[in-house]
Amino acid sequence: MLDQFINEGLRGKSQATVKTYHHALQQFSQWLDGCGTTLEHFSRTDVQQYVTYMASKKKTAATINKVYNAIKKFCRWAKKLDCIEEIHIIKAPDYKQSAPKALDRLERKRLEREVDRGGNKRDYAIIKTLLHTGLRVSELVALDRTDVDLSERKGELRVRAGKGYKARTLPLDVDTRWAIRKYLEERKDNNEALFISNRNKRISVRSVQYLLEQYHFHAHQLRHTFITGLVRANEDISIIQSLSGHASADMILRYSKPTEEDKIRAVERLYKD
Repeated sequence: MLDQFINEGLRGKSQATVKTYHHALQQFSQWLDGCGTTLEHFSRTDVQQYVTYMASKKKTAATINKVYNAIKKFCRWAKKLDCIEEIHIIKAPDYKQSAPKALDRLERKRLEREVDRGGNKRDYAIIKTLLHTGLRVSELVALDRTDVDLSERKGELRVRAGKGYKARTLPLDVDTRWAIRKYLEERKDNNEALFISNRNKRISVRSVQYLLEQYHFHAHQLRHTFITGLVRANEDISIIQSLSGHASADMILRYSKPTEEDKIRAVERLYKD
């Protein structure tokens, strides 16, 4: 039944959404099995108890809401609407009221320096591209060589697999163009992917995440760093929205919110002059 839902109920959804819903419902199905029922026969009580169970396991409000959204989608498809009536859900925090964690100047410089010293041209090109375009990792790994135009004076990158299937074109700064060019110069393969793994296959999202984890950063922090930099440079919000691929201007505004580190630095600087 789960496979049928994935094929029918999620038709037209992005690969990332399908993967998220599949995992959430797979976990729910396993929990139901332990309770003596299945995806075909569960009740509203099962849904409420599963939500309570996740909360008892210290799952975040955002995670619980993500899982419940998958269950709701499934119930609507399976015509089990009574199973999602009056379910008490922990309210997720309003992320628009908090600033995403971005790298500060020293962290950014350290990351670029350490990756460059490592001597891996692919890794350095990936870091530079993420920092200077704000790409989502899923967008980065989907890039083909033909999506990048490079010259001495300018360059651009075309995102075809953007969130919500929205394409956009991004300019490339001189340092990022140099990093990508140096990486491609050492490639001897015919793989169409812009970035490939050590096995000469298109690099995976997990591989990029792992690369950043080696330097104690999360891959999405580089996107936050790019957008935060634009906001703090007082760039027009329409330009930031176009570059970032965010559908809502409200999502951009949250990058102007002060972080806890901003507040600490402000207090520490007070009366220093």
